[in-house]
Parts: sequence; structure tokens; C-alpha cells
Amino acid sequence: MRKTLGIYWLAFGVFVMATAEIVVSGILAMISEDLKVSVGMAGQLVTVYALVIAIGSPVLMAITARVERKWLLVLSFLAFIIGNGIGYFSPDFSILLIARIVQAASASVFTVAALTVGSGLAAPGRQGTAIGTILMGAGTALAVGVPLGTLIGGHWGWRFVFVFIIILALISVIGIAFTVPKSEHQESLSLKQQLGVLRNRRVVSGLLITLFWVTGYQMMFTYITPFLQGIANLDATRISAALFVSGIFAIAGSQIGGYGSDRWGIFPMLMVSLLVHAAALFVFPWAATTFIGALMILAIWIGFATMTTPVQQFYLISLSPESSGLALGMNNSVFQLGMAVGAAAGGWIVHQTSVMDLGYYGAMSIVFGVVSVLYSFALKKQPEITRG
Repeated sequence: MRKTLGIYWLAFGVFVMATAEIVVSGILAMISEDLKVSVGMAGQLVTVYALVIAIGSPVLMAITARVERKWLLVLSFLAFIIGNGIGYFSPDFSILLIARIVQAASASVFTVAALTVGSGLAAPGRQGTAIGTILMGAGTALAVGVPLGTLIGGHWGWRFVFVFIIILALISVIGIAFTVPKSEHQESLSLKQQLGVLRNRRVVSGLLITLFWVTGYQMMFTYITPFLQGIANLDATRISAALFVSGIFAIAGSQIGGYGSDRWGIFPMLMVSLLVHAAALFVFPWAATTFIGALMILAIWIGFATMTTPVQQFYLISLSPESSGLALGMNNSVFQLGMAVGAAAGGWIVHQTSVMDLGYYGAMSIVFGVVSVLYSFALKKQPEITRG
């Protein structure tokens, strides 16, 4: 019973970390106005966060390899709380960037450690379920954390979003400290071992799917608040409601993606999720001109975008079953790299043209993801792995 509670507390920790990462997209306009920077510049708060995780995750995990896992979870959360405290008191944009770096570094350590510890807490044959439960925290962040954070920012100012996250983080630390046992053994992996998975061409092509898909998604999501404000004239309350509805579809999309991989196979699920994702982004400027239209296109877009996540994880496991943990860890880094590239590219597009053009460029990136799927499966000699 205690181990099961530990898994749920780890999921709650991921929820808190994921909320901190993506809630900035909901309060971007507030930060831009208060700190006297452009929306495109404020969007680099997302870029920096994702880059630190993408680059820092394997490095920090190698450095902390000898630290007992439970205490690594607690210490990473304490560093995360300090980062949010810096964010609350930041007098200018540069200090806020430093706060995001501290948050991201601690989140990169916590997420990987949580997945490792969580799979160890699970009963034999239930490791995949435990990992899925922990990762569900990220989907819940989109459904609950981001809309609530946006609402708090709209009523009390963006700085109080950091207070909200600190409170959640303190609750999480207490829960983890009381329910997660000390690790009996832990695997120490060097950077060379972690990067060795890149010798597999099909794994690399699989990772490119993640890169293009996340880049296209993040181009739009980073600037979703100014986009909806500009095209549909929505206030903070309605944007929060729209994000909440899309978050519900994100959870549903994750569940359907996992079920569909087992039932219909990886290839058709990847193709359907990516093609509908691209189509939704392309029609976004026309579909989101009203509140109802924004709700509908957000639900379709987010639902099919998040459907890809479990399918991709299952695909990478099938490509490298003997080193699935390394493949998934590398996928996490590529995922964050895609978020960084998407946020940076989105900022450039907003500066050069308009926030209204983000959907077109995002759709183009998803199309490259589709091409990567076709190439990756062309390399596959044996029949696709499915489970009926």
C-alpha cells in the first residue's frame, strides 16, 4: 500500500514540475507587460527551461548517479522550490531567466529519478503501468495546473503563480518523504552509455519524429495566450476555461494513444495522430475566431497531439527493448529540445510576421514528423510489433 502511495506521490511531483514548465505559456503576456520585454522575448523563458532539461538531464543524472534516489528526489524538489522563490522576487527579466534555469535543472533530475524509482516500486509486470501513472501527472498539469495558474495570474498577478507552485511543491516533498522508501540498489550510467543508443539508426529516426512533432506543437502552445487574445479577443478567464477543456482532451488522448498502440498498431496511430495534429494547426487561424470555435479546435489539436506521446514511447521500446530506459531517457531530452526549438522559432515568427502565422509553420514541422515516421518504418525489416 505504501509503495502504491509512493507512485501516486511521484505522479503528483511530476504534475507540479510540469505545471511550472508550461504555465508560463498562460501568463506570457502578463510577464511581457510587467517586465517591459516583447512577447517573443518572454517566450524564451520556455526555450531556456526546455534547453536546460534537454542538455542537462543526462549530465546531471551522471553527476548524481551515486546519490540515493529518495534523497535525490527530495533535494531536487528543494532546489525547485528555491528556483520558484527566485522567480517570485525577480526584479527583471534576466533574474527570471536564472530562476527558470534553477527550476529546469531540478526538474530534469526529478523526472528521470521519479520514473526510475516508480518502476522499482511497482509489482512485477506492472512497471509500465507505474510509469504511465507517473507520466499522467504531466497531462493533468495541462488540464488543471495551467488553467488554474493562468487564472491566478489574471486575478493576482503572475508572481503569485510561483507562490502557488511553491505550496504544491512543499506538499509534494512531504508526501514523497513519507511514502517513498530508500532505494535498495540503483544503476549508474555514464554519459557514454546514455549516448550509445544513438548508434541505432531506427532509434535516431524515431527520435526525429519526437523532435518535429514537439517543435510544431510548441510553436503554437508557447504563444497560445496572445494568439487567443488577438484572434478571438478572449480574456484570462475564458482562456483558462479553454485550456482546461483542452487539458481534459489531453488526458483522453494519452489514454487512447496507449490503447490504440496495443489494439491497432504503432504505425497507424502515429500517422493518424500526426496528420490530424497538422490539419488542426493549419486551420487554427480560421477556427479559433470565437470562444466556441477556440474550444473545439483546442480540444482536437491537444487531444491528437498528446495521443502521439504513449505511441512514441511504445515505438522506442520496441526498437530498443534491451535498453528501453536509455531510449526513453533520450526521448525525454529530444522532447525538451523540441520544446526549446519550437518556442525559439515561434518567437522569431512572432517578431518577423505575426502570432497569427504560428499555426502554418507548426503544421509544416508536423509534416516533417510524418516524413520521419515513413522513413523510420521503411528501415524496419521485421513486421511491426503489435499486441491484440
